[in-house]
Amino acid sequence: MSAKGINCISACVSDLQRSKRFYTGTLGWDIQTDKDSVAGLSFGDGYLVLHTDERREGERRYAGGMHVLVEVENVNAEHARLKSLGVSVGELCDQPWGRRTFDFPDPDGYTWSYGQSLRGPA
Repeated sequence: MSAKGINCISACVSDLQRSKRFYTGTLGWDIQTDKDSVAGLSFGDGYLVLHTDERREGERRYAGGMHVLVEVENVNAEHARLKSLGVSVGELCDQPWGRRTFDFPDPDGYTWSYGQSLRGPA
């Protein structure tokens, strides 16, 4: 058997409603599943599943524990757009492996990166 790719990414969040507002309203992703303790969001070919974290405050084990790079059409425009919406975006950086990227946290502290190839279309 060979791997084909990532089916979905899952993350536990402290406030599901706040996270849904961030991912749909701020990032512009589409909500596909909307239940009391779980939400599924699509973005391009990707899919994110958010679960309510049932732990008591201070016991969360996941925040900051993942880093995902999402390919976007125009990284400069996305950087400017998210910054204008008050998202704490990092600096745009040309990576040695051929991508221009920037990082930003979600409301629970998970780090996401948006990136674009520095090379033209193939």
